[in-house]
This record gives sequence, structure tokens and C-alpha cells, in this order.
Amino acid sequence: MKILFTDLDGTLLTDDKRIVDADMVAIQKMIVAGHKFVMTTGRPLTSVKKLAEKYGFLKPGYFLVSFNGGLIYDCVKGEPILTRRISVDDVKFIMDEAFNRGMHAHTYAGDLVVSEHETEQLKRYCSLMQMDYVVVNDIREYFKSPPFDSPSVPINVVVKPPIKVNIITPFEHSSLEEFRTDMRKTTEGKLFDVFSKPEMLEFSHLQSNKGDAVRFMADFYNVPVSETVAVGDEENDCPMIKAAGVGVAMVNASDVVKKCADYVTVNDNNHAGIAEVIEKFVMKD
Repeated sequence: MKILFTDLDGTLLTDDKRIVDADMVAIQKMIVAGHKFVMTTGRPLTSVKKLAEKYGFLKPGYFLVSFNGGLIYDCVKGEPILTRRISVDDVKFIMDEAFNRGMHAHTYAGDLVVSEHETEQLKRYCSLMQMDYVVVNDIREYFKSPPFDSPSVPINVVVKPPIKVNIITPFEHSSLEEFRTDMRKTTEGKLFDVFSKPEMLEFSHLQSNKGDAVRFMADFYNVPVSETVAVGDEENDCPMIKAAGVGVAMVNASDVVKKCADYVTVNDNNHAGIAEVIEKFVMKD
């Protein structure tokens, strides 16, 4: 048995957010052969589940890794098997610093995107993710800081800490590079940070990365890491590409991803690149 980990945007999904027929046929073929398919993304769980439901992936053989490894979801049991959270105070600090620089920032609570400011970036992001959002005065109040199990907290109030915080810049990519450098003076050794897109920087739990997800799922299935394959196109995919037995970069991937990969596809995300990976590395004898 092998496990295939695939990123979504720019990898499994075409530019117009579809899975091409050839990729679907190859995925179904590997599932029938007894292999496992894990969608591995920085997207929130709500967004990934909608996609999985659309393509019939909520059944045996499939798992969802969301929030870059912050939450791993069992498609059969319909529940998370791993969740890694960060403190509300850390999220508040990062959000304040981002807003002070004219950047957008948000986090998540259940099926909602949560921000302290309504911005064009927030509206576009939620439209793409097909998620609703809420704008609050202070996320610390919204999440009801510890103790989270206080009996005085109403049952309908979110009490669990966030899983990650996203920063989206309306400026050049260099603005986020500078922001990350400054944030690391405080967050290094406490939080994991990564670019999921040139305009988006994410902060999460130190172990919330796709590489740890590969190792966790290999252990979960009792499969040697050498029998795993991971494919992606952006910086947040590098940890899983490096961790997997075979690391693959899409031909449309960024240079940093191609440098850390064992193989670069011939076909891009719009032309059955995943089918190519499955035939070459999963279904081979």
C-alpha cells in the first residue's frame, strides 16, 4: 500500500478549481488497488470538505489534511483525528502587527473566518473558500480566553483556540518577507510560518506543517515513509515533499519547490499532472 499526499490549488485543482477527468480516473484506480489518497492543503477544513463531497471523497481510502497539517480529518468517521491549536494571544499579536502595516489578517472558528476588520482581501478569500465570515471587535473576547471549559460560557460561544492565522498583503511579496522576519523575533521557536501563496503568509503550531502530516499518516496506516508520495507547487508543500519517500513538484511549481523535489512533472495542474504522478510512482510494480 502507498499513500499519495497532494496539495490542492495549483496541484490537484486546475486554475479554475476543478479536478480533470483523467486525474479522477487515476485516483479511483489507485483507491481500488488499495492505496490511500490524502488531500493536503492550507485551506480550512470547511472548504476542503465541500470539495471532497463534490468529488465523492468522503469514503474509505481518503483523508483530509487541512490548515497545513493543523487538522487531519477521517472521511469515514466524519471527525478529526488530530488537531493542533495556537493561543489566542499569539493570534491577536500577529493580527495587530499586520493591521498596523496595512495588511489583512484573519483566523478561523468552526465554519467561520474571523477578522477584526472587513477588507477586500477578506471578501475575496471567503468567496474563494465558499465560507462565511464574522467581523469582531476583539478576537480575544470572541474566543473567550482561558479557562475554555468555564460553565459560565454560553453553549453557542466558540471556546476552542484557533488553529492558524493568515496574513494577506495588498502590497508586493517583499512586504510579507519583511513581516515574517520581524515576527520571527517573537514567534521563532513558538510558531511555524510559511507562504501558501506569494501574497499569503500563515502562522500555526510548530508541528502544523505538511511534512509532519506525512509522518503522522504513515504511522497511522503503519506504512513506511518510503512508501509515501507527495506532490505540490508552493512553499508550504516543501515540508511534505522533503518528508515523503518520493517528493514531486508540479511543472508549474515555484522554483523553491522544484529545488526540493525528487521529480518534476511533465504535465501541469491543468493537464492531468496528478494522473502522471499516480501512474509513475503509485501504480508502478
